[in-house]
Amino acid sequence: MSKKKIARIISEISNGFLTMILTPLLAIAISSLKIELKIIYCLAYLLTTVLPYLILKKLGKASDYEFTKREERPPYFISISLLFGVLFLLLRRYGIEPLTDVSLAIFLVASIITLITFFWKISGHMTYSTLLFFTLAYLFSPYFLLLFLFSPFIAWSRIELEKHNLAQVIAGTLVTAIICVLTYWA
Repeated sequence: MSKKKIARIISEISNGFLTMILTPLLAIAISSLKIELKIIYCLAYLLTTVLPYLILKKLGKASDYEFTKREERPPYFISISLLFGVLFLLLRRYGIEPLTDVSLAIFLVASIITLITFFWKISGHMTYSTLLFFTLAYLFSPYFLLLFLFSPFIAWSRIELEKHNLAQVIAGTLVTAIICVLTYWA
């Protein structure tokens, strides 16, 4: 198997949509919300993640689901940031600490990445896989930080596929790690 094929497989497994949606779904699943609310919020996060992309794709404003072109990223990231902000405010009223913290982290990460995207192309794969790894550690056990052993492979795949350079994958990891540490443990 070629290096490009291996990189593509790793890239697909660590896809931003997948890691972006797994983070809130796990937090909602273990929360004390009633089952009806869990379903509603899971659907809301799923739609928040996917619907803006589908609309932009339909309008011809997104060439691919990885938003390879930096200039295509701001409308998507602005949309999800605003929607994640609304979901955070709605979930905050329940006062369920782990869920509220995760919702805040998702909103902050999306917002900061949105600001960066106006000037520079940061790695969404690294951003949202880092968010997922820290969230698993926060919700379940610090041992989940061992998932960071996979980060170099994700970073390599993004560089190998010529989607990002080393600085962009490192920045995606560091920015998100700082936000998560401040949100979850500060």
